[in-house]
Amino acid sequence: MGCYQVRGGAVAKRWAAVLVAVTMLAVLAAPAHVLHAQDQQPALQLPILLLNGAIYMQDYDAGAIPASFRMDGYPSEVTALYLVQCMGSIKEVWVEDLRRIGGEPRGYLPYNTLMVGMNGDTRSRMGELDFVAWYGLYQPYFKVSPALQLRLSQGGEVNVMVEVFSARFLEDTLAALTDLPVQIIGAQADAWCGVIALRMPVSALSDVASLPAVEWMELCTDGTLPGVDAGGLDRPGTDAVLLQTATAGEEPVALGDTGLGTGSLQGIPAMLAGNILSLDSLRGDDGADPNGHGTAVAGCVSSLEYPVVAASPYMRPAIIAYATGYGLGRPPQPLSLYSLLDNAIARGAMVFLSGSVPEGRESLGAYGIYASQRDAFIWKNPSMLVVEPAGNEGTDADGDGVVDNGNLLGGATAKNVLSVGGCESPAPASDSEPALRYAELEGTLPGRFPRGPLRDDSSTGTPTGMAAFSSRGLTRDGRIKPDLVAPATDILTVASGGAETADGIIAVASPGFVRAYGTSMAAAQAAACLASMRLPLSVVQEIEPSAALLKAFLVNGAVDLAPGQYGEKNPEIPQAPNAVEGWGKLDLEAFALTGSWVKVLDDTEGMRLEESRVYRIEVTAGRELRVTLAWSDYPSLPEARLHLVNDLDMRLVDPEGNVYYPNGRSSRDPLNNVERIVLDITDKPGDYTIELEAWNTPFSPQPFALVAQVL
Repeated sequence: MGCYQVRGGAVAKRWAAVLVAVTMLAVLAAPAHVLHAQDQQPALQLPILLLNGAIYMQDYDAGAIPASFRMDGYPSEVTALYLVQCMGSIKEVWVEDLRRIGGEPRGYLPYNTLMVGMNGDTRSRMGELDFVAWYGLYQPYFKVSPALQLRLSQGGEVNVMVEVFSARFLEDTLAALTDLPVQIIGAQADAWCGVIALRMPVSALSDVASLPAVEWMELCTDGTLPGVDAGGLDRPGTDAVLLQTATAGEEPVALGDTGLGTGSLQGIPAMLAGNILSLDSLRGDDGADPNGHGTAVAGCVSSLEYPVVAASPYMRPAIIAYATGYGLGRPPQPLSLYSLLDNAIARGAMVFLSGSVPEGRESLGAYGIYASQRDAFIWKNPSMLVVEPAGNEGTDADGDGVVDNGNLLGGATAKNVLSVGGCESPAPASDSEPALRYAELEGTLPGRFPRGPLRDDSSTGTPTGMAAFSSRGLTRDGRIKPDLVAPATDILTVASGGAETADGIIAVASPGFVRAYGTSMAAAQAAACLASMRLPLSVVQEIEPSAALLKAFLVNGAVDLAPGQYGEKNPEIPQAPNAVEGWGKLDLEAFALTGSWVKVLDDTEGMRLEESRVYRIEVTAGRELRVTLAWSDYPSLPEARLHLVNDLDMRLVDPEGNVYYPNGRSSRDPLNNVERIVLDITDKPGDYTIELEAWNTPFSPQPFALVAQVL
C-alpha cells in the first residue's frame, strides 16, 4: 500500500453542508504549532488565494476546517504538499534554497507562496530559510474542486479526475487507493504529474483527498470521459505510415480529433490524402471517424475554402492525425494530454490542434488539470503552439438578445495556448444552399437564442459579426480569452464517407463535402495560418520561432470587430480586447507587411525579478503603432484562485512623455500573459519608448516575445 496510513470514514452530512457553504469564501486561521516563526514578519501579510479559500497567516486556524477534510500531519518519511509563504516577491535563489534542503517546489500561488513537496527531514531544515514568513500543510479541504464539493450533498457515485503532484508517487497512490471503496478506471504519468480516473462514492472524497501526493480532484463529466488509457502512445498505430519530417514546402500540424475517413490510410478521403502524413489511432482501432468531426476539421486545416490561408504564399500544412477518444467514451483517452503533445513534437509538429478536447461542459471557464498540462508542456517546449477551440457553448440564456459571457471550454482557459472563437463567414458564393439561421442551429448546437436580433439572423454574410454559438470569456480568474476569432459558420469542408452525426456537421448535395459550424473549424484555420508563418519567421529571425512570437504576431495583427454586426445601437462586441473576440479577428495582412516590422524580438534568455528592458523606436510616418508582448508562462495550479505566475509588464511612452498601458487599462495588467497597445500616431512622428519590467517572476527566467509594427 505504500509507507503512509490513510484515515478512513465517510463524510458526515453536517460537514458536507459546511464544506459547500464556505467553498469560495473560507477565511481560515492557522494554529500556532504550524506557524514558522521568523524574527522579522511583515506587519500585514498578503493572503494565500486558493480556489477554495483565502488563508491569512495571522488568523489561520486549521481546526475550522471540517474534520473529514483535515489532516494533522503525515509520518516523517512521507512527502506531502505544504504551502510556503515568503516575505515578499519570490526570488530565484529562494526556490533553489528550497530544493537545496530537499523540497520539491511544485508551483506558485498568489500571493508570494510556493506549493512545495516536503518530508520530515526537509521540514526540520526550514529554520535555515530566513525568507519564509509562514508554512503549513496543504489540507485535503483545498484539494476538492467546487463542482465536486456540490456533489457531497447529493450523494451517490461520481467520476473523478485525480492529479498526483509528481509521477514518482503515482504507484504509491494507486496502491493506497486499493484500500478505499473506489474503482480505478485509468492512470497515466507524464513529466508534469500523474493522472488517475476514478469511479467512486462521494463519501470517499475525503479519503482520496487525504492521500499525501494528491494535489487536486475535479469532476469528470460524460463529455470529459472518452475511452480507455492509450497505453501504446509512444509507438505508431498499426496502420500509421510515419514521415519523420515533412517534405519540401510542408509544415507538420498535429491534429487530435475523432479520426479520419473510414479508417486506416486507405480510408482517408481522396481530397485529403495528399495532406496526411500519418494516422495514429490511440483507441486501439483503425482510426475511423465515427461522426465526421475529425475529417471536417482536417479539411479546414487543408484550407479548402478559407481565403486567408489559401492565399498564403508560405508553407502548406501537412497533418499528423491522432484519433483520440476525447468526447467518445470513458475515461479520457489518452488520459495524459501532456503525453500526446510529447508524441506530436517528437514527430516534428510544432503546431498542435485540439479538434476534440477532454474537458466537458461543467468545466466552462475553469482552469483545470488539462489546462495545467497544456501550459506545462509549452513551458517545457516553448516552440510548440497549441491551438484550442473556444467552444460552441454560446447562448442567450437571459433572453436579452445578446450572447452571455463566461462559457469557455476548459482547454481554452490555458494561458499558453492560442484560444480561438468563431465569427461569421462571408456569404456563400451561391444561394442554392443558404446558411442556417441561428434559430435553426438550436437543434444542432447547445445554444439557445430566443429573441432578436440573434434568432432570425443568418449565420453568414456579415464580416464584423460574431457567431452566436461561439463561447465567450472571460476565464473564471478574469483573463482575456479567447485570444482571437476566425470564421466558424457554414464552412465547406470534407465529408468522412461515413456517418456525419457530429454537432454542427451538415450534409450537402455535393458528394464528398459537408458544411460545418463550430469553433473547431475556426481553430483549424488558425492552425493552418501558424503553420504557414513558421518558415518566413525562421528565415528572418534565423532561429526557430517560439510559440510566444507566433502568438504575438497574430494578436498584433488582429482586426477589432467592435461594435459587431448590429451596430452601435445594439452592440454585441466591446472595443478589443474583450471577452467576446479577444484581441480581434485573425488576419495575416499585417504579418505579410514585413516593412512594418520595426521591432521583432524573441528573447530566449528572458527576464528575472525586477529586471527591465527599454527599446526605442523612431517613427517618421504612419497611422498606427501596434506593440504586443507575449510570453509562455510557467504552468499554474488548478487549486489557485489566480493563474498568472510570471508577471511581465509593458508600457509605451510617446515623444511627449505620455504613458500608455496595455489591454485598455490605465495601469499595469496583473492577469494576462499577452499585452497589446494600439496607438494612433497620425502626424505624431518622433521617438517612442517601449518599457518592459519583470514585476513578479517566481520561476525565472521568463522568456518573452515582442512585436512592434507601424501600420
